[in-house]
Formats: sequence, structure tokens, C-alpha cells
Amino acid sequence: MELDAEIFATGKWNGMTFTTDDLKQIAETFTALGDKMRVALKLGHNDKQAMTDGHPALGWVDKVWVVGEKLMAHFTDLPDVVYKAVQKKLYNNVSVEMDVDVKHMEKNYPYVLTGVALLGADIPAVNTLKDLTHYMSRGAEFSVGRHAVFSAIAGQSQGGNTMELEQATKKIAELTTTVATFTTDTARLTAENADLKAKVLKFEADALAKKAADEKARITTKRAEVTTIFEDGVKSGAITPAQRTQYTKLLRIEDDTALDALDIADIKALTAGGKQFSREQGREKQADDGSDLPVDVQVVNEINAILAKKEAANFVAAQALLFTRNPKLAREYADFNDAKGGA
Repeated sequence: MELDAEIFATGKWNGMTFTTDDLKQIAETFTALGDKMRVALKLGHNDKQAMTDGHPALGWVDKVWVVGEKLMAHFTDLPDVVYKAVQKKLYNNVSVEMDVDVKHMEKNYPYVLTGVALLGADIPAVNTLKDLTHYMSRGAEFSVGRHAVFSAIAGQSQGGNTMELEQATKKIAELTTTVATFTTDTARLTAENADLKAKVLKFEADALAKKAADEKARITTKRAEVTTIFEDGVKSGAITPAQRTQYTKLLRIEDDTALDALDIADIKALTAGGKQFSREQGREKQADDGSDLPVDVQVVNEINAILAKKEAANFVAAQALLFTRNPKLAREYADFNDAKGGA
């Protein structure tokens, strides 16, 4: 809700004299300071209605200006209960607080508006202001403040509304408590949300770390398995130490990506069966007795030739290329492995 009201006037108040120029200076200072000096609307600052410093504001001064010999203010963000209390004239007085002789950013200000309070049955120092309800039909605007206290009233206090005043004051106090509780709950939820986000980030980081560790362990296990197959092949005489070294290099066993692409069944096929022959040994045997090389030796030799020419990136790719080029050899190799499997 919004409200316009007279908050101060020219004259001598509390022993201090204020002119129209003083009022204009107060309005100009309010505009100049802007958000550096936000002015809140609060409950009264007399002995019976202590100013609610430290509690949520009941509204804000949005604009200050001068009309004749009066200082006007526009209030915004008034809770409905406060606005209705003003309508019922439970709060028909206002008072202002001002700081005197203020220095800010190398500039001096004679008067700075710092607060405006709502008063009920209170006798103010400034008694020439119109009732708060007088301007309820006006539109919205802005305001600011300093320290010396000047109260204002229009007409007599509403003695018959004492009960309603107490009820309105109680409602405002409850509203203030509710806002304070909401602020506390919001801060708590914000902290809990930040803690939850931190836990989620940690969980995601831990999950990524575990995935990386599991992947490393899997590759390490596969490398150890391939190495063991070659070592067992050397021990059984299925391959020579030189072939083991050659296969290790050609298959790029030390490269994680290349190793991951290998099929363990293909690795085992290299060392299966009886003793294999190197290319040179095979040629010597063929020259000696004219017999053909074993089909698995032919396959290995052809794959080595493809790899030597860099026609394929790895052993598996070279084998696929060979069998595509030579379907007959592929069938013989399959029959050879089937025969060994049934032996």
C-alpha cells in the first residue's frame, strides 16, 4: 500500500526554527543521498511507543518534497494492517527524526532525514500538520532522514479508539515477528541449500573419481591377462620370445585405447596349439620338405605383413582386412581353430 503525508512544517519546534528554505534543503538532501540513506516508517519513538529499531520496517519513505510551508513524504510498501489502522485514525500522527550538521563525501548537510514514526495518542511538537488520512487518495513517490526528534499531530487524539489502537499495535507486532521469522527461515534454507549443493558436487566428483579408478583397474587387469597369455605361450613353445616382443609392439599393448580394442579370444588364438613358426622358420621348413605352413602361422605372417605396410591400425583390424581379402584362408583358419577346440 502507498500513502502521502505531511511530516514536517516551518516554525519553531523544540527550540529550533525551520524556514521554507530549510524544508527545501531537507528534501534536496534526501534526493541527493538516495539509497545511501534509506528512511523507514516505524512505530513511535516516545516512552510508550518505543521506536522499533532493529525490526523490519513498516514501510519506506520513497520521496520528499515541499508544498508551501509543509514537508511532504510518500510512503510505500505499507502492510495492509498498517494502512487500515491509519484509515481508522488509530495512527493519525507522525514524527520525524533528523541528523544535524552531517558530513558525507566531503559535503556538509545541515539536516538529514533519518526516520519517520507513526504515533497514536501522543502529543507532538509540530501541531500544524494535516491528518494522515487527508492524502490517502494521492499517487506514489520517494524520501530520507537525520537526528533530532519532532512529532506532529492533526487534531485531537482518538481516545475512543484505544481498544482498536491496541489491537492494531498487536497485529503490527505480530507481523513484525512473522517477517523476522520468515527472514530467519529463509537464511536457514539458503544455508541448507548451499550445503546440499556442496554434497551433490562432492558426490559427483567422487563418482567420477571412482569411475576413473575402476576403468584404470580394468585396463591394468586386461594388460596383465594379455601379458600372461604371451608368457604362457613362450613357456609352452607356442610362440618364441621374439614373437612375444613383436606381438606386444604390433598390438600396442602399452596403449590403453589400443589394448581396450583387443579381443582376448584373438590373443589366445595366437598362442593356441602346437609350436608356431616364425616367417623365416616357415620358409626354411617349406624349402626343406616342400610342405605348406600351418594355417595359423600363415594368418600371423599375413597380418604382420599388413601391419608392416601400415594398412591397418592394429592386429584386430589387420586380421579383419586379411580375411576380407582372402575368404579361403579365413575359412581354413576357422576350421583349424574348430579342430583344435574339439581335440
